[in-house]
Amino acid sequence: MGITSLIAAFGMSAASMVFAVEASAQVMTVEESVIVDFRPVVARVEAGDTATARSRLQGIITRLLVDEGDVVKAGDLVALVTDATLDPQLAALDSRIAGMGSQIKQNQDDIARAEALEKQGFYPKARLESERTTLDVMQRSLTSAEAERRALAARKAEGRILAPADAKVTSVKVVAGSVISPGEVIASFATLDGVVRLSLPERHASEMAEGETVALRLPARGGEVRTATIMKVYPELRDGAVVADAVVQGGLEALVGERVDVLAPVGERRAMLVPAEFVSTRYGVDFIRVKVGDRFVDAPVALSAPLPNDAGQYEVLSGLKSGDQIEKPE
Repeated sequence: MGITSLIAAFGMSAASMVFAVEASAQVMTVEESVIVDFRPVVARVEAGDTATARSRLQGIITRLLVDEGDVVKAGDLVALVTDATLDPQLAALDSRIAGMGSQIKQNQDDIARAEALEKQGFYPKARLESERTTLDVMQRSLTSAEAERRALAARKAEGRILAPADAKVTSVKVVAGSVISPGEVIASFATLDGVVRLSLPERHASEMAEGETVALRLPARGGEVRTATIMKVYPELRDGAVVADAVVQGGLEALVGERVDVLAPVGERRAMLVPAEFVSTRYGVDFIRVKVGDRFVDAPVALSAPLPNDAGQYEVLSGLKSGDQIEKPE
């Protein structure tokens, strides 16, 4: 059964109809059809993937660049956390490194002169070796100080909180000027990968299968109906609900947690459907022109609903039988 038929009958039914249309488009023969009734099942839209931005530093939020509803790209700056103790430590290390560099250069010059004198026999070799050892220790100390500075600079860079993926900001937990601790959440995100996660009651688990196409109705958006393809059904129930990922054709701009109706089949039955143009209404009574003998007469009928479905058809409950020929009224 195609999804078009499902959507056409959302809230009512869908059917595979067979109409024997005569040479004249004004006359047709009605036959019974098998109708699958559907019932809307309440589900919730969740984000296909969620992420959080957390601080790795203890400090103050000096810049906050996002708000709820913003769309960010992976790597965008979300917030800046500043630890006031890091800059003095970096400045002290810079001075220490600069002093050690000057001292190492002076020692290198002294050793170069001592080597020239030692070759001429005017400088003790033991003293020269001692100076070389001292220079080597100083160079190692400089390397250690530079590594310590890089580590401190990397720690300072951890204050730049970046977006983990292309996503929409769902919540911001702090304000600019807040004091924050390591591991504290700054903002939460819902990824924008075109996938929505549906949460349905457990009793409908058998109806959710990968590759199936379902119809979604959004009550909060004027009853808009969309189609979605199930791409993954999770094997674990969550709070008594089965969770499935679906790709909505054309994307779905819905709020996280928004209620949607998923069309679920509840059974099959036989009925007759006729195009709306074959039905006329007079004084509140519905009529269809039915052939009796060699002429057509207006026969009162009972319809299942006062309005046709999305396919422009009425379901006739009584007044017609299979094989009747009907005529379009003038």
